[in-house]
Amino acid sequence: MSYNLIDNELEKNEHINLLEGIVFIENKYPYYDKDKLEDVYTKTKYSVQMIKNSLRGILDMSEFYKIIIFDILIGNSDRHHSNWAILTRGSVYKTTENMFDIIINYSLCPLYDNGSSLCAYEDNGDLSIFFKDKMKFEALVNTKSKSAIGWENERPIRQFDLLKKLKDNDYELTVQYIKKIKHNINERNIDKILNQFDDNIIIKDMKKLLKMYILERRNRMIEIYELKDEV
Repeated sequence: MSYNLIDNELEKNEHINLLEGIVFIENKYPYYDKDKLEDVYTKTKYSVQMIKNSLRGILDMSEFYKIIIFDILIGNSDRHHSNWAILTRGSVYKTTENMFDIIINYSLCPLYDNGSSLCAYEDNGDLSIFFKDKMKFEALVNTKSKSAIGWENERPIRQFDLLKKLKDNDYELTVQYIKKIKHNINERNIDKILNQFDDNIIIKDMKKLLKMYILERRNRMIEIYELKDEV
C-alpha cells in the first residue's frame, strides 16, 4: 500500500523511490531480526537510537521526531520498521566537463498505516464504560498505550515515558512540535474534524471518546514539557 503514495510523483519524475525504514536498519544492522525487532548480534533493540544510527547522514533526527510525537498524540502502537519510509529523489546534472552527475536527496515520506491508533480496537457497543470508569479511561490513555519504538534497550515502553526521554535528552529538537500541538489541538478544531463524519460512519459515543482521548493526551504532553496551557 505504501508504494501507492508516490505513483503520481513517478509520472512526473521517474527518479523518485520509496524506501521503507527496514532498508536503512538492515544496512546498518545486518543481523536485524524483523520478527524480534532486534539486532541479534549486538542485542540492540528497535529504538530511537537504532533509527538515529540507521539514518545518520541521510535524515536529520528532528524530522523523524515528528513521527514519534504524532504517534504519541494519537496513541499509535504499530510504528514498526516497515510503517515509515524515506523518499529518495535522484536528479541528473551535467557538469562543466560535459559529464553527468546524480544528486540524491532524501526526505521523510508522508505518514501511512496509522490504523493502530485513536481507540481503533474499542467495541462501539461498549464505549460508555470509558465515560463512567476513570480507571478504564486511564488504562486506555496510558497503561495500554505503548510504543513500537523503544528507547535504548527499553522496549516496549509506554508512550508518555518515551516522551519524557525525548524531553530529557532532545528537548531543543522536540519542543517545537509540542508547542504546535498545544496551539492547534483544541476542542474547536477536534469538533471541526469529527463533525465532517456522519454519525453512521463514526457513532456519537466514539466521537465523544475520541475528543476526550485526544485532549487528554494533548494535555499530558504539554504537562511533560512543562508548557503553560492557555486554553
